[in-house]
Amino acid sequence: MLLFLLLLLPAAFLVYAFIIKDRSIILPAFAGLITATFVCACRFFFSYEHRLIYFSFSENFVYYLVKQCFLPLFIVAAVYALVSRDKAEYKIKNFFPLMCSFFAVYLPYCIITASEVYYQAYDLFLKPVIYLSMLVQIALSLNSVYNGIKNKKFVIAVPNGLIILLFAIYPAISDALYAIDFSFALILILGIVYSIIPAVYFFLTKLLKK
Repeated sequence: MLLFLLLLLPAAFLVYAFIIKDRSIILPAFAGLITATFVCACRFFFSYEHRLIYFSFSENFVYYLVKQCFLPLFIVAAVYALVSRDKAEYKIKNFFPLMCSFFAVYLPYCIITASEVYYQAYDLFLKPVIYLSMLVQIALSLNSVYNGIKNKKFVIAVPNGLIILLFAIYPAISDALYAIDFSFALILILGIVYSIIPAVYFFLTKLLKK
């Protein structure tokens, strides 16, 4: 029952590694894995994982944004960017290996430790897909932002910056909607659309480059 949750992000990383065939991703991926293990251990020993879920979108949104989505994403990426002495291009290129390996451990931990009785289909299937889509889109948009700034094409950089912000926030919105028993059909539709956008974005950018 947990196989999809546990294997989706590792499988995505393996596919990515197979496609690009670049050994430079090994160190960032290892760093993400070790960081996630450390963070999960700290949470396990020093915090109480089960929480009373309030019927409030704003309270749930802030909780998921801070503990599961934006804050872990921002802090891990920022610390890696500050600690690494590599060029900006290398850091941006390795955003996906770093964060994919991090969330491959961190996301299942958050879901498994938060469940006291049984797992919901949302947590097991839709949520991992949403988080993977977030990482893919942010990685694509980060590259576009970097190229836009480098080539002084701010018309490209600014919209992609907004896309990064929106994609970093949406998983928390989806989690909060689900927590307050919002229409699952609508959450599913929004999640599917959200997950398709990175693929559409990728193919459109490839076509525009031709």
